[in-house]
Amino acid sequence: MDLVGRAELFARQAYGPEGDLAHPLEVSRLVESAGAPDVLVAAALLHDVLEDTETEPALIAVSFGSRVAALVSALTEDETIANYRQRKADLRSRARAAGPDAALIFVADKLSNTRRMRRGDKALKARKVAHYHATLELMRREFPMLPLLDQLDRELAALPQQAAA
Repeated sequence: MDLVGRAELFARQAYGPEGDLAHPLEVSRLVESAGAPDVLVAAALLHDVLEDTETEPALIAVSFGSRVAALVSALTEDETIANYRQRKADLRSRARAAGPDAALIFVADKLSNTRRMRRGDKALKARKVAHYHATLELMRREFPMLPLLDQLDRELAALPQQAAA
């Protein structure tokens, strides 16, 4: 089985039979559509697994190597930061510092979530939309040629303006 197939199987097992893989699958498809190599597509499939499941970072490293593990770790919120804005600012900073590969997955994640909000699959919340706008601004400044930035910009502009707090 190839790397991406192994990552999908791993995610399905980690999330369990009731787990919803629609978002990680969409993020991985967006990353793949940007022409990214399999290692990034695999990391995109796993980008939320540390936050959403009991999976330990070491298991990602053993199963997929240090590159995938580093990307997933860079894209995982530091839950020890209690303040939402500070936690999200830290996450954006770490995604930026990890380089354009992590930034691509991060932008794909925000694009997927914005589309989910537009479809009504995810609650439209002002603080999340603000985080997505801040992500777009930071990544456009740091990595102006990054794929998916224009798509994220268009999706954010299409959101209803009355997001809940």
